[in-house]
Amino acid sequence: MGMGSEKYIDIVQLQHNVAALRDEKSYKELFLHFHHPLIRFGVSIVKSEEAAEEIYSDVFLRLWELGTAFKNIENLRLYLYTSIKNASLNYLAKYYKVQTVDIDSINLDFLHQPDPEESLLITEFQRKSALAINALPAKCQLVYKLIREDGFNYKEVAEIMNISVNTVEGHMTSAIKKLSTALRVYLRYDKN
Repeated sequence: MGMGSEKYIDIVQLQHNVAALRDEKSYKELFLHFHHPLIRFGVSIVKSEEAAEEIYSDVFLRLWELGTAFKNIENLRLYLYTSIKNASLNYLAKYYKVQTVDIDSINLDFLHQPDPEESLLITEFQRKSALAINALPAKCQLVYKLIREDGFNYKEVAEIMNISVNTVEGHMTSAIKKLSTALRVYLRYDKN
């Protein structure tokens, strides 16, 4: 999972190289750097690895097509998450032939089916945590995931999801209350 995080990459410099110099190597480095977390994020909305890959490629192609305007994007990570969310919702709207898809109507499932070997490595607490997170309402779950798993702050999550910071806080408070209730047994007795 943490492959790209061990090696620091200067996103702003790469962005400049792509915008000003049309440097394909820098473009590829950005593409690979954001690939794993954004594919995971896309899959959580569209429920298809293939569709998420297609959406990701389209979003990145549009970045290349921006040309020199690419350097005007202030926070590329935030921009990409927002673009993936919007493109994913558009994909669902087109795919399911509905006018609009509200994020509340999406069944978010961040659990992949672990293989037997992996199952042995996952503790009961982690399993219960994952189940408790999956039991949260869709928006609440997405807010929790963006903050806890993807490391965004409340303001960034508000921008990505197009909701107020207060709403983000409300979702996080609700998520934490529900999770602590669901995991109370472990939190109380696990004092080794």
